[in-house]
Amino acid sequence: MSSELQIKCENAITELIEKYQGNDYILQRIHNHIVNYLPNTLEYENNNYEKRLNRNTYLTNEKQIFIQVFLNKNLYFYLPTNNCFYEYNGKNYFIIKEDDIIHKLLSSISKDRVLLEWKYKTKINVIKQIKERSLFNSIPESETIQNVLNVLYPSFFTSKNQAKYFLTIIGDNIFKKNQNFIFLINSSMKKILCDLDTIASFTIGINNLTHNFMTKYHENHSYDKCRLIKINNTFSYNLWVDVLKKIGLDLLCVSTHYSIRYENSDNFIEYNADEELKLYTNYIKNNNQHNIVKEFCSKYILETKNDIKIEWKNLHFVWKQFLSDSHFPNMIYSNTFKNLMKEKYNYQEETDSFIGITSKFLPIERDFIKFWELTISTSNTYDNNDESFDNEIEVDELCSLFKIWSKQTSEQLMTNGNISEQNILRILKHFFPNIEIIEDKYILNISCTLWDKILYINDSFKYIQEEIKKEYEKENNITLLSFDEAYNHYYKFCTMNLYKLVVSKRYFEKYLYYKISESIVYEKFIEVSWFTNG
Repeated sequence: MSSELQIKCENAITELIEKYQGNDYILQRIHNHIVNYLPNTLEYENNNYEKRLNRNTYLTNEKQIFIQVFLNKNLYFYLPTNNCFYEYNGKNYFIIKEDDIIHKLLSSISKDRVLLEWKYKTKINVIKQIKERSLFNSIPESETIQNVLNVLYPSFFTSKNQAKYFLTIIGDNIFKKNQNFIFLINSSMKKILCDLDTIASFTIGINNLTHNFMTKYHENHSYDKCRLIKINNTFSYNLWVDVLKKIGLDLLCVSTHYSIRYENSDNFIEYNADEELKLYTNYIKNNNQHNIVKEFCSKYILETKNDIKIEWKNLHFVWKQFLSDSHFPNMIYSNTFKNLMKEKYNYQEETDSFIGITSKFLPIERDFIKFWELTISTSNTYDNNDESFDNEIEVDELCSLFKIWSKQTSEQLMTNGNISEQNILRILKHFFPNIEIIEDKYILNISCTLWDKILYINDSFKYIQEEIKKEYEKENNITLLSFDEAYNHYYKFCTMNLYKLVVSKRYFEKYLYYKISESIVYEKFIEVSWFTNG
């Protein structure tokens, strides 16, 4: 290149000389410019050029140092899927506006002052580098990871490994790994996964994040692709909502970190999970229908030498109990399960029963159904003066009533009356599917002959009236009685009369609204005049 320029320069001078050949004046001017002016001009321009080079080199180095320090101190990330910027403060992740990043960036450049003339060039370079920093490649600090794990365990999962496994699956789904896997979960978990889908859509722009979590097994699912996830049955949904509001983005970022760290969820189970978690997670994967039925029979079925039989509906209930006790989903359709049992045991078509087998888990179910049929009425409402009151019994109250009935009944029972709330719910949902149950706690539109809840409350009103009259005579300025005070009087009345059962405060207040609504003021107070005039 330099040799070409040299030739061009020499040619230009030669052309000038030839052009003005014989013109001594012009030739003298050419000589004067070349000899006297050109060297100084070139030297001046060369010095300026070297200064600019040095300045650019200096500013380039300063810009690189500034960008490196700025991005190290300010952990900004980006996702092209939703065109969002993020900030990490070493503890929590946040969505941040690009304008806020630019403001902080330009403010930092202004304070530094060295790069003022390159302010906008630096800004463009910084934003470009931030856009190359994926949020999913960020590495959370230990504090962030532990904060997420401490929220999930023990509130939602029974071990930290289970929580880590769940997070790794979520990370895999973000990266779209193992898309053909099916993760079977308890139906109670579906609601929290819907909320996780919502927060993922809002924060990272990914929809249907938990698409491969299923509450029910379908026969088109290959056992080899099925994995189990266990969650605490007593988790608080309100707590989960609060968790997602506070650290939903943190949870997703820890998930992607685990997915990268462990490669995928199957690798986590294989190389990092304890044996118990590994066996549970891979239970369906490592078994077939015949093996599962064989295990069920070995644990829940007793073979007999006589003609004892078990009806299919009862056997199906025991199967459901096996699934519930083992925290398994129903991975075999009922008809398939029935046919597999027919292959193992003698089946009688006329009675829809299996001959020569029974189960140690049946007695409590038989006794409870007998109790239900003899003492429970499913009349919808309690009627009084053309008004109706929706009656209800709580599940824990049913436990107590069943125990009382077991001690008092002349029926021949096979149990001592002890039954868990969970077992009652299983029995009711299986044998009485039309019964309305709210929140797995309140059984609506039923009453029990052993305990007239409304009668006892009405009886307590007489006692409360007497107590209020006594207090009113002592102190005439009593005008209101709070619901709490009224319930305390009711409770004292039940204790004095040695009643074995006391209605809940919720039920008591519900009845007050029905019975004396015209005397209730300020939502939670009763006018004393209702008692003193009663």
